[in-house]
Amino acid sequence: MLSDQNQREALKMASENVAQDAAQSNGIEQFIDSSLTVIIRPYDLEFSEYRGTRAQLEAEEIVPAGTAWPEGGCSVRWESGLLRFELKRTRPDGMKGPMKLWLEGDYWNLRWERKVRPDFGAREIMKKRAALEAELFRHSYEGQRQQSANWDRYWKAHEDKAFQAFKSTIIPQRMKRGRKSKVTQEQGVSNGQ
Repeated sequence: MLSDQNQREALKMASENVAQDAAQSNGIEQFIDSSLTVIIRPYDLEFSEYRGTRAQLEAEEIVPAGTAWPEGGCSVRWESGLLRFELKRTRPDGMKGPMKLWLEGDYWNLRWERKVRPDFGAREIMKKRAALEAELFRHSYEGQRQQSANWDRYWKAHEDKAFQAFKSTIIPQRMKRGRKSKVTQEQGVSNGQ
């Protein structure tokens, strides 16, 4: 009997072969990434996603066993605990053209989000309330004191020669932008450069 780790590796290898065969059948193999992608809160929205082949999703055991995978442009939804899930096909990154090119391909999007969450308007109000509280704090006595303490620490570090020497060993020096000065250019000409 194979160990759990060996079973996962065998499943992953088999799934990669199945994914390659399926992708080759409809011409999207060049666009499918060989690794599973996890996107957490894209665009600061209230959901996250897995993107990958069916075999990759099954190997991670994130789709319940016995789930009927959707066909074409349909999706499958289910709930578990505090989360709501949706599984559907998606266009691979970098692929252009009509939906029919990838609609039967083996590239999936599993999105999950909280079941109970504030709506868009409530989230916007919470963000603005937090920004207002941060601004009020910044202008309060305690905020001004904290900002002053931060500036004091910055200038102490800036004037500390030992710290600056250490910092220069681990942080590369900035390249100065623009042209070299005329003096440097003339020296290069006179040195035959």
